[in-house]
Amino acid sequence: MYFRKFFLTLMTSSALFATSNTVLFDFGGVMTGEPNRVLVMNFLCESLELMPSEFEKANLEKRQAFLEHGINDLQFWLEYASKHNISLPKEWEQEFKGVLKNAIGINDEMYALVEELKSKKIPVALLSNIDKRLSTILRELDLYYPFEPCLLSCDIGAEKPDLRAYEVALNHLNTPAHQIVFFDDREENIEAAKQAGLDAILFESAAQAREELAKRNLL
Repeated sequence: MYFRKFFLTLMTSSALFATSNTVLFDFGGVMTGEPNRVLVMNFLCESLELMPSEFEKANLEKRQAFLEHGINDLQFWLEYASKHNISLPKEWEQEFKGVLKNAIGINDEMYALVEELKSKKIPVALLSNIDKRLSTILRELDLYYPFEPCLLSCDIGAEKPDLRAYEVALNHLNTPAHQIVFFDDREENIEAAKQAGLDAILFESAAQAREELAKRNLL
């Protein structure tokens, strides 16, 4: 009798995991590590001949320029250099983009995992809290490329852990909540996702994510 119950429990659990067919990821803290703002500041201070205090002042102007005129980071710093008669090398734009990418702290293991899921025809989507300026940078660096749909709080009008954010995700994915595996690095977002019915997992590492996906027959 005991073994029959154990077998039935095991089969039920396996069947539940087998129904998972979509993976939804957070971005910051999952697809990236801790951002390194100092890396960007040092690069700009050196190439634009700025003192740290001058950089901070210009950085505030940059944010205002985006809010008022939609001027992105690259455009602002190029115009800043021109305005102050600072000559930049031809490769400066590519170097700046490279510094931004490094400063964001891309988790290469997670990108490899996402690509592996896609190779198996498993839908992968993104649900991220982010403002318009930063999302513009990430789009320009093509860091959202693996995800469809890419749902950003600045676009959908709701932030996790607000349940409305998960409702938007469910509407876009057109998939039953229990069939969506969701990874996020914040406990409050995981708890809210569970309330919305998602199979939500607190993210710890790429290895842990692989293990959880393997349990659900997705890897």
